[in-house]
Amino acid sequence: MQLIFLVLNKVECLGQILAGFMEAGIKGATVLDSTGMLNAVDRSEVEPPPIFGSLRKFLCFDHDNNKVVFAVVSEEQVKKASEIVNTITGGLDQPNTGILFTVPVGYVEGIVQY
Repeated sequence: MQLIFLVLNKVECLGQILAGFMEAGIKGATVLDSTGMLNAVDRSEVEPPPIFGSLRKFLCFDHDNNKVVFAVVSEEQVKKASEIVNTITGGLDQPNTGILFTVPVGYVEGIVQY
């Protein structure tokens, strides 16, 4: 089992991704709102590091929030989830799209077993 995390910058793709997950048998995903570090520092009352001030004019703050999607999946479902996400978003290799990663799960209780 793996815990799959998707930090999605292209939030307009969220509904299609979740529909794709359901069609692929990936159930029980949780979706959270999140804010990236640069946006949080930009809005912070705390003075950012000096290098941030000089880079601020080059950085793009197009979106306010990201979405974090996570779910416990089987090993086989990791590849399918990656295919779904990359197809719908146009590829995680594109700027400001998102990041997908997994963490091994040693114990699971309370979900449907695959």
